[in-house]
Amino acid sequence: MSIISKLFGKSPFEPLYQHMCKVKECVDLVKPLIDAFLVGDDKKVEEYAKKIFKAEHEADLVKKEIRTGLPKSIFLPVARGDILRFLKEQDNIADSAEDLAVLITLRKMTVPEDFKEELKDFVNKVLETYEMAMTVSSEIKILAETSFGGVEAHKVMDLIEELKVREWEADKAQMKAAKKMFSIEKKLDPVAVMMWMHIFGELGSLANHAENAGDMLRTMLHES
Repeated sequence: MSIISKLFGKSPFEPLYQHMCKVKECVDLVKPLIDAFLVGDDKKVEEYAKKIFKAEHEADLVKKEIRTGLPKSIFLPVARGDILRFLKEQDNIADSAEDLAVLITLRKMTVPEDFKEELKDFVNKVLETYEMAMTVSSEIKILAETSFGGVEAHKVMDLIEELKVREWEADKAQMKAAKKMFSIEKKLDPVAVMMWMHIFGELGSLANHAENAGDMLRTMLHES
């Protein structure tokens, strides 16, 4: 019997926390990946991309084990379906990190000096959103102990509101970076423009899924 399976004998919320830790391992590699990309260090880009692929795969394994091991017979303070939807959004964060790594390694690209600062700001805003989502998710074990109510629930609701603000700021940074990129569109080949839009899209998706995970936790709080 695996460690995750043993944990299910007590509660599904510990495995959810373990999955969150695996997602964190994956997304924590995005910043060094982008830093290497910005300076054109292809070797480092490949190195960090491979680490992201490995971490995402490990998160996937935990996700699958949670899905198959989540008991239907024990009493839970929240709906089983809500737990699974929260798990999906949390896992989607890791998926976006992996998709970003795929895009960056798919084609040899140089980051134009003209929008390096906008790209850096966008990445920082996305990662701030993700960090806030991880702060929210890390409260899930304590919430389970308090049956998703009381002072802890109010604290998490406030964190979720802050998460929404961070995601909104990431959206603004994405728009700014895209506008800057299109301002130098004539200097770029059409394929590069398409690739940049996909890269921006995946970064934006990472922030969106982070917000969605918070929204799913909010649903659990409202329904408990």
